[in-house]
Amino acid sequence: MPDGTPPRKLVEVQDLKMHFPIYGGVLRRRVGEVKAVDGVSFDIHEGETLGLVGESGCGKSTCGRAVLRLYEVTDGAVRIEGENIADWSPEHLRKVRPKMQMVFQDPQASLNPRMTVASIIGEPLDEHTKQSKKAKLDRVYHLMDAVGLNRDFANRYPHEFSGGQRQRIGIARALALNPRFIVCDEPIAALDVSIQAQVVNLLEDLQEEFGLTYLFISHDLSMVRHIADRVAVMYLGKIVELAPRDALYDAPLHPYTQALLSAVPEPDPSLEARTERIILKGDVPSPAKPPKGCNFCTRCPQVMDICRQTEPVYREVSPGRFTACHLQDGHTPQTQQQQQAPDAGQPAPARRHEQNQQGEDK
Repeated sequence: MPDGTPPRKLVEVQDLKMHFPIYGGVLRRRVGEVKAVDGVSFDIHEGETLGLVGESGCGKSTCGRAVLRLYEVTDGAVRIEGENIADWSPEHLRKVRPKMQMVFQDPQASLNPRMTVASIIGEPLDEHTKQSKKAKLDRVYHLMDAVGLNRDFANRYPHEFSGGQRQRIGIARALALNPRFIVCDEPIAALDVSIQAQVVNLLEDLQEEFGLTYLFISHDLSMVRHIADRVAVMYLGKIVELAPRDALYDAPLHPYTQALLSAVPEPDPSLEARTERIILKGDVPSPAKPPKGCNFCTRCPQVMDICRQTEPVYREVSPGRFTACHLQDGHTPQTQQQQQAPDAGQPAPARRHEQNQQGEDK
């Protein structure tokens, strides 16, 4: 901020849970639940972009939809401009819908094929405003200009556009009511690589022009690094690390974040040759039956006995940096590794590198 004051929090999520029931047996009784989002907390400040990353099935999209109350929240609080919308009635919720909108992952599936572009973009205006027909059409034309669509195409249908153009239609529809907060649910995942950068640059330009705040959900770590101010890493329904973008990419604290970033391709061949890949073994546990203790304990290369027994506390380990890992609580994997390797006193990354080298020699 120019005057040195920190931006205020626009979105506050506290201990958000989204559990889906599992029914079974002849009588279809509830026999369990899928913990898609299990105790997530984060804040988003005005004008910033929070990136939410993680592998497929970790609960990113479910979290974004729950924040906008597209799902009935199981537990927790979601505050938009200080108002907790988690338990609001549909009638009350309808009044704040213009403040928060969503850009969906698949532009073709999210657009009505029987409606023209002008009708799609103008539909929010029909639902939430009493503007005249001419005023609505002027607004539609203005939004088409803003997202880079030709006004002459206003009466065409979605199937007549390319994937990138359809996503621009979805973005224009999301902007129709002048929202403050937009959830972008993998908006570039269904697009060609050549188009992805154009859409991301468009989102950045619109953010600057309209003062937007984004929750940007993606599994593309390179693109998140380009657009996000802060990054939250999610695994099996929980956030394992949250930090400013540069701090997280330069020095990740959680072993899962380290493994994710080690898989990002390095454009420089000389650096790529020296990059150490961290290969995670095993499969992601079922969110219907997560492991005891830390969710990541079944795949973590630095797992300790305490990881299998006690769930780590998600806390602030340094200013602006949050993580949930016993390694940040003073515990070290040394005791467990001593029984398997005499060099357990070395730092964990060095140990893994040596083990990988021995495997290559064999």
